[in-house]
Amino acid sequence: MPPTKTNRNSLVSRFDADPGPWRPMFYAVEIPVPLEAGGSEIGSITIQNQPFIWMALSHQIMGNTADPETSGLYQDGQYDIEFKDELSNYQAQPIPAAASFGGPSVGYSLDLAVPIGYPGAKTITFRVINRYTRILTPDPDEPVFPVKLVLSGVSDWGEMR
Repeated sequence: MPPTKTNRNSLVSRFDADPGPWRPMFYAVEIPVPLEAGGSEIGSITIQNQPFIWMALSHQIMGNTADPETSGLYQDGQYDIEFKDELSNYQAQPIPAAASFGGPSVGYSLDLAVPIGYPGAKTITFRVINRYTRILTPDPDEPVFPVKLVLSGVSDWGEMR
């Protein structure tokens, strides 16, 4: 079937016009983590006012990494992540990022053991704790490095109109 205005891909037919209300949704926060071992910082994500099922957490250090002459930062996952919402703490203590969620240095991400559902308009708070003192090249203006956390899941977008 040749592409038309309403059918741009031969794998999609007119019956696929509405794939259903549940569609992918991503939320992110960037947290400036102190360079010294044990230093931590907090960041939050507020879920939009629509149901959201959180399925995976990804993380990575942002910026120029793996070049000791220009940054000294590596995608090492050597930081712990702690997260909670208004009602629940989801771990007994902070957990290692790479060991718990995978990451860019290992080439994969792990899903949460069980997806977490939210009715919408909820806030999830994260704390990232550095595991060792980092030496950056050149000396940074601020003694922090940015860690991006990304929540992956699905949201109920409602029916198409």
